[in-house]
Amino acid sequence: MEKQSKKSNRLDKQSKEIIDIVRQTAMNSYGVIAIANKDEINLISKLTKKGKMEEGIFVTKRSDDTFAVSIYLVLAQEIKITEALRECQKSIKFILDKKYPKLCREVNVYVCELR
Repeated sequence: MEKQSKKSNRLDKQSKEIIDIVRQTAMNSYGVIAIANKDEINLISKLTKKGKMEEGIFVTKRSDDTFAVSIYLVLAQEIKITEALRECQKSIKFILDKKYPKLCREVNVYVCELR
């Protein structure tokens, strides 16, 4: 029982660290104005995503000790959306692969709003 609680504490700490890394990387990406609030993400997305969520960032842990990240963004209007998303996704994946080699399975980037 004690091992289980230590493991869950470690996973929670690791999830918070992953969320911080994803937030910093996304906010430094071209065209990203903000990370969507929980209220801006639609109900269906909330129900289908499982795992640790903070703001518009979901970290889903898998049984093989890997994880997936989904992030919901607010982008600037006057930019090419596909390019901004691709660059943000590449940056996040690169940083996570550097910090957690071969543990990040996928990075999903979504747009909630244009401002």
